[in-house]
Amino acid sequence: MTQSHSKIVKIITKKDLDTFVNNLIKNEKHNVVGVKTKGIKFVFGPLENASELRLDYDVTILPPKKYFLPPYETLMDFSLNKPFNVKESDVAKPRIIIGVHPYDIIALEQTDKVYLDSQKDDFYKKRRDNTIIIGVDIQKVSENSFAASMKTHVTESGFDLMLTYLGDKYAVTIGSEKGKKLLEKYAKMISATEVDIKKIEEVRKNIALQFKKKLKVDKEEWSSVLAANYDHPIWEKRSQKCMECGSCTMVCPTCFCYDVKDEVSIDLKEGSRIRTWDGCLLRDFTLIGSGEVFRDDIGKRYRHRFYRKGNYLPERYGFVACVGCGRCGIACLPDIADPCDVINDLSHFERSENTGKFFIKQKTEVAEKGTIHIPQSATIKRTERLTEMEMFFEIELDDKKPLGHIPGQFVEVSIFGVGEAPISVSSGPSSSSSFEIVVRRVGNVTSRLFRMKPGDKLGIRGPLGNGFDVKSFEKKHLLLSAGGIGIIPMRSLIQYVVDDENRKKYKDITILYGAKQPSEALFIEEFEDWCKIDDVKCELTVDQCVEGDCWTGCTGLITTLYPKIKLDRYDSENTVAIVIGPPIMYRYVIKCLETLGIPAKNIFVSLERRMKCGVGKCGHCQINGVYVCKEGPVFNYNDIKDLPEAFE
Repeated sequence: MTQSHSKIVKIITKKDLDTFVNNLIKNEKHNVVGVKTKGIKFVFGPLENASELRLDYDVTILPPKKYFLPPYETLMDFSLNKPFNVKESDVAKPRIIIGVHPYDIIALEQTDKVYLDSQKDDFYKKRRDNTIIIGVDIQKVSENSFAASMKTHVTESGFDLMLTYLGDKYAVTIGSEKGKKLLEKYAKMISATEVDIKKIEEVRKNIALQFKKKLKVDKEEWSSVLAANYDHPIWEKRSQKCMECGSCTMVCPTCFCYDVKDEVSIDLKEGSRIRTWDGCLLRDFTLIGSGEVFRDDIGKRYRHRFYRKGNYLPERYGFVACVGCGRCGIACLPDIADPCDVINDLSHFERSENTGKFFIKQKTEVAEKGTIHIPQSATIKRTERLTEMEMFFEIELDDKKPLGHIPGQFVEVSIFGVGEAPISVSSGPSSSSSFEIVVRRVGNVTSRLFRMKPGDKLGIRGPLGNGFDVKSFEKKHLLLSAGGIGIIPMRSLIQYVVDDENRKKYKDITILYGAKQPSEALFIEEFEDWCKIDDVKCELTVDQCVEGDCWTGCTGLITTLYPKIKLDRYDSENTVAIVIGPPIMYRYVIKCLETLGIPAKNIFVSLERRMKCGVGKCGHCQINGVYVCKEGPVFNYNDIKDLPEAFE
């Protein structure tokens, strides 16, 4: 691979290159950073003089992603003394990064596809727009790198200027108008000759020959190799040595998952919402408020990292999320993190043509919802204690506009100084500026919500996620099964389908609801009202009754209600079944539905995961290659039934 000859190429002497760099530093319009030594290694850091710059390095400890997605970043500042006082964080002044290798440039282009999609990350975008990339072709190859096998050892795009060492001088390929203007203003140079162009091509051809580490499988085949070997013993065997430190993800230029948390000043008057790097190898990565960890086993976490790189992201975005830099192999003490070693070990085994079996294409368009992670102001209008653990809230957006949700969607609820949590919307769609949620007290945010009163302010982001396609349910029988707090999001759907304007669009509606005990059953009075509506039938059960409980319904698990349902073959084919409840409930309820003859394509489920960002960027909510916050939380069972992580 060589640079396109259509690009303008200049020649600059080593002395004039130093002058160019020093001119940039002296100008002070930009923060100028470049590659410099740190002991026997190399790092990107601020340059005070061109003499510090090392363009002959092999690899840096951390990639330049730290300048676009900082390890520790303030998203916004807020006051704890004022109702809703938020200041979005300012992005630092423009920056020039000198000495970026092609594989790191390609990694940034991959990150662009994730962070600049339909819901762009404004913080990332501002840094990208504010940064000039001066790349350099590799002069010394790291012994851990396999970039040539990944075809990332050279690049034709992604840079403003690209330096190529020609022995006594540098060729400078101009990649953008910004780069051209910078060069014209601060550098002394001459135009490249045809001989110079040929030398550039020779240098780039020779770079590939320096790589000792090589893949046995083309990167285009990673997805098929991984798709066929999900249950291979290699994952368990290699993960036994894993220290669960997350170093491999921290140094990786294509690992861009993160966490968000609130930090409060020591005087408790103000605080900040902070974004920090996070990694899927860490146990708490999938931890939710109730304490459940959805990828608890280290073998599963270890496997997830490789599948994310080699199967999940290739199926979603079209690129293998590894550029062969070799940093993970250097950082990993037990020497088990290098993708080259793992893929080579798997190269002798089966391939699968069904590479997309762990991925579901998003079915709904996602409209941009303002600056990412910045909530809008809302006011609590009404609260009601439903049980010892559940509290009802009516919330009104302060801009007086409707939330605009569809049944099954969720919002991110913010309490400054505490944090943010995903909460299902429990009310049906309406033109009102108010909507309803019910929260269970299980974490910091929900515990604080329990202490809030009407008139208190909070933040709302959303609506988010994929909801129920109520249009496709029309002219069908509806069988709605809710367990525990699954009735909270189910209530939104029920309110919609029994509404006077919509009831005639649907056939018979059967609602099955199971709770642990009578004191935990929610919306009992509403069930009584729903039962009075034509062709709506409700069946309730509790797992057990304790002494003193007054309960006239059934006793037993929710599965005991299904024998009461009689469907002929025609009814089964024309019945849509919705299931929402705790993870353990799904496999048993779905067996009941299959016994009734309801086809998988007619079954819909709503799943819970740690939806931190709500827009498919932070990575916490992944079920294999699926983002619950984007493709879900509502899924067609037929689409998700074969995903190994869906119902674990």
